Amino acid sequence: MDARLKTNIFGPLITILLIIHHHHHHHHRANTTTLALRVLSIAPRILEIPKFLSPVEVQHLLDLATGPSVSMEPSTVSSSGDVSVRGATKPDARSSTGGWIHREHDVVVDAVFRRAADLMGVEEELFRDGAARDDDDYGDREDEHPNRLPTNHRIVEAMQLLRYGPGEEYAAHHDFVYPSVNNRYQPRRFATMLLYLTGEGDFLDERGVRRRFSSSADSSSNSSSSSSSSPPERSPLRGGETVFPRAITTQFHDGVKVKPQSGKAVLFYNVLPDGNMDDLSQHAGGKVESGVKYLANIWVWD
Repeated sequence: MDARLKTNIFGPLITILLIIHHHHHHHHRANTTTLALRVLSIAPRILEIPKFLSPVEVQHLLDLATGPSVSMEPSTVSSSGDVSVRGATKPDARSSTGGWIHREHDVVVDAVFRRAADLMGVEEELFRDGAARDDDDYGDREDEHPNRLPTNHRIVEAMQLLRYGPGEEYAAHHDFVYPSVNNRYQPRRFATMLLYLTGEGDFLDERGVRRRFSSSADSSSNSSSSSSSSPPERSPLRGGETVFPRAITTQFHDGVKVKPQSGKAVLFYNVLPDGNMDDLSQHAGGKVESGVKYLANIWVWD
């Protein structure tokens, strides 16, 4: 990856253009992707990336979240510092449903992981999740896979697909977990990437295709006239903002709210540059008022 940064300052906000060159050695060509990174806060460090996902990628992830290939189960919350963060308790703190997909699921999911690695400046090979890296396909000998980068623990989890229906939310929490004192490497979730699949005013039609109402008036009319037997996906999404209650900016000292927007990504860091956990990275998933919020999470470990 070859990346160039261009920065423009507009009032209290900083917008960074990240130009990423993807080199395809087999075809002797390079594709260029330009992403705009908007700094929402520096305490904690929060970046907003509009159009991180293409409409095709958004619809593909929605198809996975609503289809039979991914088992969507009630979401849970880890209550320990164990690296195995899928084990959980405290179900009352989170009222969504979710499922997991590995990077190797298909080429579209692989492309999303690769772009996330490029965005963060991390070698994309390290973005193969722990289960896949331990797979027999990798082999046991280093000379069998000379390009494989060594690591003593997984650096990325499988992508989590999430569905928040009407009235569902996620209470304020931190993504970092404290590793066991017996773990010599002390791995932590140092960064979180949120990928919004549906945004404010979006709904899914009877075929599961994402649509958007042309105006708030149309949205309200459809919501009020919809049958009580219709699934909530048919109503436009309202609510469901991601809230950072402790974030501090030049404009606000009482938190930052991020509205869901299809294709947008939010990247924030759970660990400070000095290695300490960032308490200001606390965040919450606001209550969905109507419709359904679909999103995906990618958690990166150090």
